[in-house]
Amino acid sequence: MGLLSKMNEKALQDWANNLTPEQIEEYERQGMDMSEYKVIVEERMAEERRMAEAVDLSMLDRIKTTRTPEFVDEVARFNKMSDKNKPKLETATLVYGKVVQASGGMFKSDPKGTGALVILYALDEAHRYDREWLTKTAERIYELKKEFQNKPKTGVQKFAGMLGMGDNILYNLTVGNAQDKKKSEYLPEDIRGLIRCIALDGGSFHIKVGASLAGGAEAWCGTLEFIEDQKKLPFAKIPDNRFIPLLIAGDDSDDIQLIPPQYYTK
Repeated sequence: MGLLSKMNEKALQDWANNLTPEQIEEYERQGMDMSEYKVIVEERMAEERRMAEAVDLSMLDRIKTTRTPEFVDEVARFNKMSDKNKPKLETATLVYGKVVQASGGMFKSDPKGTGALVILYALDEAHRYDREWLTKTAERIYELKKEFQNKPKTGVQKFAGMLGMGDNILYNLTVGNAQDKKKSEYLPEDIRGLIRCIALDGGSFHIKVGASLAGGAEAWCGTLEFIEDQKKLPFAKIPDNRFIPLLIAGDDSDDIQLIPPQYYTK
């Protein structure tokens, strides 16, 4: 019995939806007829290209400095802001947020999806729209996170693991936390807390990026959560370029408001 005949309908659909051109070529070398699945993959890739090309941040140029009452009203409704806080949007700073990492499901379209992401943005004029700088800095943060995760455990951590204390809440909040801080001492002091938060899944956070990494930029890195509302993103997923424009309202660098996708999606 062949591979495809062993799959139920849902499994077959999932398999077909995740096929790559390279996998199709390999199956064809094994003598399988993949003509039907070639069409599926080609259509999927064409749709992915369409979605990627539809996201156009330059569409936001007209609202970087000027906010119409209609725009303010739409953003307020989109973020469920109170009438009291809505005026903040008139002078809110528009920034390009760059996704550092995210829940895997957020890269696939799902209007009711739930997940969280870590996003980087800058408030200063020189960097808030600098996509090259944002991309390089986000990549460097991710590299440092992986580097920290791959560091050997301290002797105390190894011993705690042998005793089965790795999942003990009290241990993690006290001794474990102290050991993680010790393990991060090789990093510049001004980014240790940030890298630990990202690497250890430190829940919700909003931390200024230290000068050793940000240089002269006023950069921040924090979490955004989507609870059954990925529809707030273009095509209900993180865009392929991983940029999500944001409005930073008022004087609080963590007062983050999303912009309705129609303002930057063709």
